[in-house]
Amino acid sequence: MKVYFQEVGVLSEPHRYKVLYGGRSGIKSWSIAQHLLIPGAEQSLRIPCARETTQSIRGSVHQLLEDQIKRLGLQAHYEVQKAEIIGRNGTSFTFHGLRDQSVHNIKSLDGADILWVEEAQNVSKKSWRTVIPTIRKPGSEI
Repeated sequence: MKVYFQEVGVLSEPHRYKVLYGGRSGIKSWSIAQHLLIPGAEQSLRIPCARETTQSIRGSVHQLLEDQIKRLGLQAHYEVQKAEIIGRNGTSFTFHGLRDQSVHNIKSLDGADILWVEEAQNVSKKSWRTVIPTIRKPGSEI
């Protein structure tokens, strides 16, 4: 199986904050999913995936990640579970809604390597003030 990877330069460079923007059909989410799945297959990473509100896993990037795992031929490496995706090497993708998080219950994001925030333009200032200090592992990215 040949893997087609849309490389987005800023994603492969180390930066604390990375922002992709543009209209619909810009393959931003596909590029991010690929950028996270491939290194996650090579090294153990903690990757919480968040948006301001998530009513269910169906409202998250869970399905997108599952589709990209199949597209990239990474089924042998990742186990897609109902509420998370686990790599054979310990990589984990978890799914979170930020709106209802408080300083006390957002601790599950502590130790994250990369926080993927989908539709970040909808994230409130309150949510950013809560989540940014939580993602503090050296070298971590948002």
